[in-house]
Order: sequence, then structure tokens, then C-alpha cells
Amino acid sequence: MSHFFSEMQLSEMAGEFDRNGYLRVERALSDEQIARFNAAVDRHRIAFPDDWLELSDSFCEGTNVLPHTADFDEAIENPKTLEILRTIIGEAITFEEFAIMLRNPTANLNEVKGWHRDIVREFDRRMEIDAVSIMMYLTDVTDTDHCFAIIPESHNRLVNLNPRDVPHDAGVDLIGPAGTAVLFHARAIHNARLKQNSMQRRTLQAYYSRWRDQRTNEWTEIPPRLYQKQDPALPPHFYAKWNVKNILEGVGKRPSDLDPGLPMSQVIKEVQRRGKMKMGM
Repeated sequence: MSHFFSEMQLSEMAGEFDRNGYLRVERALSDEQIARFNAAVDRHRIAFPDDWLELSDSFCEGTNVLPHTADFDEAIENPKTLEILRTIIGEAITFEEFAIMLRNPTANLNEVKGWHRDIVREFDRRMEIDAVSIMMYLTDVTDTDHCFAIIPESHNRLVNLNPRDVPHDAGVDLIGPAGTAVLFHARAIHNARLKQNSMQRRTLQAYYSRWRDQRTNEWTEIPPRLYQKQDPALPPHFYAKWNVKNILEGVGKRPSDLDPGLPMSQVIKEVQRRGKMKMGM
């Protein structure tokens, strides 16, 4: 396995992540990767429109794209960021989910769902959240663009902070050029900060956790080309959750009372609506 960082660098990055609940990594993607991923996003939107959800005026998400394309496998397995993730999570790291996120220019700056934690919305279940997310920027995110905002230490030292009590202008804006990656603990309180004159923001987002007989969501199918892969450079359990049916009760689980024939896009919208209600929004 090739190494991008020294043991000391990895230890410092893991320490920063542990303290703050997030880590910003510059030049996580090369210019060539950025161009290839952007072209793949464009192709996928045209070829598989049913994989895309219009979740609000500005927010568009590509879900369950892996069965239709291998173009994003190298983002999930990106050696530079995976080296950091392995240090943070350990060799029992497993891949959980993947999505493409687009934030388009909008005049409606109040449409975001507000401060929240991922996976489980109920405040009293926050300690059940145990996953790490990575966002890879495919476009420049400047101080005038829609951006990811986070409340430092809210995964640990400030874990008793309720998202409903966080002022809308609090937190840290994580800006950076295309190629930047942001790793954050899914328990950390975060939000999308919308800006008046933003360009389109594009990110690839993946979640990882530790091997156990439970998944964080059932929206991401792991196709055979991934779970049958024999690659000694990957952690041993990396795609082991391809057939796990035990889904954590949260926003990644299809509610049992919904019509089984309901399209995935409608299921996800309904799950998000219920999640907002639980947060009192």
C-alpha cells in the first residue's frame, strides 16, 4: 500500500478529528480526478435521471448510483483519504453509503433543514451515531458559495448540545478549492449554509463505519463488482455490508408503514419529512 502521510502526520490528523469532530484535507483529489468525476456526474444525470432527487429549490441528490456506474468507485477507495479514514476508524472500517450532492443557486436562503446530526435525528439517541462521512469538493467553495458548516466538538465534548438550541449563524464554514475533502463525525452538528450569490456546489459524499451486523442506511446498494473485489490494498471488511439487512432505526431506513411499491425518491422525501418533524422543525 502506498503511503501519502507519515505516521506523525496521520496521528496529528486523527487527533484533530478526535478533538473537533472534523478534518479538512487539501488536495485530496487531483485536477485530473476532479475533471473525471465532474464529467461522470454530468453523464449520470443524463443517463439515469431516476437516480436523482430534487429535494428542494436548490438541493439535488444522486442516490444509489453505484449499480449503474463504476465511475465513482475510486472516490470511495481514494487511497489518500482512505489512509486517513483507516487511522481514524481502524482496520475494521466498512463502507456504508454514497451520494452525489448538488447545491444550485437559489434566492430562497431559508430552505435548509437546519442544524442536525446525521443518521439518527432523535436527540436522546445521539450516542448511537457512530460513522464518519467524507465530502469531496468537485467545485471551488469560496466564502460567497453555499458551504458546509459545522459546530466543532459537538460530537464529543459538546455532545449534549441540542441542534435546536444552536443559533443559525453559529459554527465554522468549511470553504476550499475543488479537490478539498472534509471528514466529519456523523454525530457532529452540521448544516448547509446558503449564500446569496453562490455558484453551483458539487460534492461527492460517502459514509464509513466499523464492521458490525448493522448498516446505517438501505439507500446505497453495493454491487457485485465491489463486494466480490479481491484487492489487498483495501481493508478486509471494506464492502462486507453488501447483504446486511439489519438497518439502524433512523433516516436511512424505509419505514415499515410505507407502501412497498413507493418509488425510492418518494420514500427518501418522506423519511426526511419525518426526520424534520422529530427535530421539531
